[in-house]
Amino acid sequence: SGQFKGDTTLDGLAYVARESPEEYDAILWLQSNGKEGEGMLEAVGTSWSAYSRISGSTGLPTVLGWPWHEQQWRGSPKPFEGREEDVRTIYATLDSSEAMRLLDKYDIQYVVVGPRERATYGNLGLAKFSQMGDVVFPGESVTIYRVRG
Repeated sequence: SGQFKGDTTLDGLAYVARESPEEYDAILWLQSNGKEGEGMLEAVGTSWSAYSRISGSTGLPTVLGWPWHEQQWRGSPKPFEGREEDVRTIYATLDSSEAMRLLDKYDIQYVVVGPRERATYGNLGLAKFSQMGDVVFPGESVTIYRVRG
């Protein structure tokens, strides 16, 4: 003993609860309210990072999480070609109809806007989500919209 500092646990989300309590609450909200067959959107990022943590913690599928990880498993980027660009467009575009077309294409019900989305895609295109959907998780740093339609 003495190898670990602090409490040890098998709860994989204990770290998130401690370090990012609002994101933890958002995950719990989606675990409770998201239904099988519904999709969610969050920022695309690098392997073994906090990117795609919400979809990975809720079981709700997202458009693309870790591109290199997917390429390793699938042997080629072909199966997910264009997806990273589509996610960027959904978050960054000022054109609501283009964003809605892509949300429909991937059957997305929930859009997460948090620190990783702001860092990756900027703030400019985010205002459109309040016209395209309803805030179902109203956080200070993490907001979840349910897309209308």
